[in-house]
Amino acid sequence: MTLIKLETLRIFGMTLIRIFAGYLIFRYGRELFNIEGLLDFLKKENIPFPVFTGYAAKIIELVGGIFLILGLFTRIVCILLMIVMYGVIYTTANGNFLEGEFAFLLLLMFGVFLINGAGKWSLDRLLMAWWRRKKERA
Repeated sequence: MTLIKLETLRIFGMTLIRIFAGYLIFRYGRELFNIEGLLDFLKKENIPFPVFTGYAAKIIELVGGIFLILGLFTRIVCILLMIVMYGVIYTTANGNFLEGEFAFLLLLMFGVFLINGAGKWSLDRLLMAWWRRKKERA
């Protein structure tokens, strides 16, 4: 395989992982529309500001999932999603990363996109290209 084909394959793979991770977290965010169970859980766990915490987490998951799928504001969204995943691990697995396996895996994936960005096939890339052209004209 040539180097160009390997690079294209890598770009495709990372894009597919980003879209899939965004879809998964979006699905969890849809619980925003049926949040009573989460709020009861947060109250029982004595989490500070349980209503705010619950709604904030679900909104971040819902909107963050959409933005991750599109590759829009990826690094900012990943920071917020990593905070939410740490909260999930803290509340559901008593802070034990090995018990909160799925949340920890998502946290790691969001970390990869925080470091690497959304990739070549993303709205982030289109926005940066537009911004550079606009800056060059000015």
